[in-house]
Amino acid sequence: MPRSFDLFAACLPGLEPLLTDELVALGARPKRLRGGVAFAADAPLAMRSCLWLGTASHVLLRLTEFPCRALGELQRKAAQLPWREWLRPNVPVTVRATTHGSRVYHTGAVVERIENALATAFGRPVSPATGADTIVASVHVRFKNDVCTISIDATSTPLHRRGYRLEGAKAPLREDLAHALVLAADWRADTALLDPFCGSGTIPIEAARLALGIAPGRLRDPAMEHLALFDGDAWQVARSAPPPRAAVERAQIAASDRDAGAIEAARRNAERAGVAAAIDFQCCAITATPWLQAGAAPARGVLATNPPFGLRVPKGDRLLPLYQTLGHRARGLGDGWRVALLAHDVRLARRTGLPLRAAWTTRHGGLAVTALTGAVVATET
Repeated sequence: MPRSFDLFAACLPGLEPLLTDELVALGARPKRLRGGVAFAADAPLAMRSCLWLGTASHVLLRLTEFPCRALGELQRKAAQLPWREWLRPNVPVTVRATTHGSRVYHTGAVVERIENALATAFGRPVSPATGADTIVASVHVRFKNDVCTISIDATSTPLHRRGYRLEGAKAPLREDLAHALVLAADWRADTALLDPFCGSGTIPIEAARLALGIAPGRLRDPAMEHLALFDGDAWQVARSAPPPRAAVERAQIAASDRDAGAIEAARRNAERAGVAAAIDFQCCAITATPWLQAGAAPARGVLATNPPFGLRVPKGDRLLPLYQTLGHRARGLGDGWRVALLAHDVRLARRTGLPLRAAWTTRHGGLAVTALTGAVVATET
């Protein structure tokens, strides 16, 4: 195994600053790029990044890079690569390709040439994946300005799939976005967190795992285990290292939703995530949420939530009163609280009357979404 890897941690556009901070906390020296962060790492740090990064979607091992202007040249050079040092012969392989500004522009032809090179290396055609749960090695081929970069995904599943959210409510929120919202809120684990529109529980679950020092990749297979590069000793070093953030023994987190089915799904998801005891789930409307009653909330905390927006609710629902109610109730929490909202309609979110500013913007489910954060200015009594 090489002493050092060149890696690229990919994320949703807009999350690069948060991902950079996560890598710094792990001890890396990251270089922020568009769509992710590049960094060098030894085997334990590479595996630790797969285990602990909460805002990344993939960690790619950069295997090789070379100039290439024709498909024949691609197949010839790809056939000379040490594929057996990188891939296991019994693990199915998928090949993905992107091209930009290159003479080689047909992604299907790129995939075919790489598959031909793999067939030459292993003496048989590439094994296809046979089911949704099949462990697969993903080879990524990127052409840009006539330069070909070949990478392999360090995990067999995307990092935002934590493994606990087996049940979802309407419009479920991706785990990496929930994680990013909590980070953008500047939440401290020794203070409270409230989500009054919790749905299937992704935001409070991600917060609880952060607070308790539970790795985002805890339920996934070991990093690189599906590759010939796997090093069991390095994995044990990565697993035994302390969390990158200080953890607490108990978290003070409350979550509610008016949908009883969503609350039951959230409870089961929290159980799988190992944080069921850390979250108080309640089935109720926002006006009945316990901490949003006068004087009932802890002194300090963050209200972090993904409130309903126009495309997620029936046309007849009137959202403006809901957002105004959210703002009124949030101001009742007191000056020790902050707010973090994930909004598709920023103008509607600002109708809460809360002093919000954009922390990041990205796309989710084909829609632009913005994280808005701000300090609560308490309602005068």
